[in-house]
Amino acid sequence: MNTITRVMIEPNFELRLTYVDGAEVLVDFKPVIEVGGVFVSLKDLEFFKQVKIGSRGRSIEWPGEIDFCADALRIDG
Repeated sequence: MNTITRVMIEPNFELRLTYVDGAEVLVDFKPVIEVGGVFVSLKDLEFFKQVKIGSRGRSIEWPGEIDFCADALRIDG
């Protein structure tokens, strides 16, 4: 089970995630934003910067119930 301990905003709608074991991954959210729908709000940089670590580090999330699983992010990163 992957647990996120730190999230850092990088340029170009990327996030650097640090996991409890020290691993770091860089996740590019541009493809997600391009999907549109519920993810269109992530296109607003000020909104994107509101990212936070979810309950017990098992996800990252934004207001409006937008969230991504720590396990899937590690695989994608």
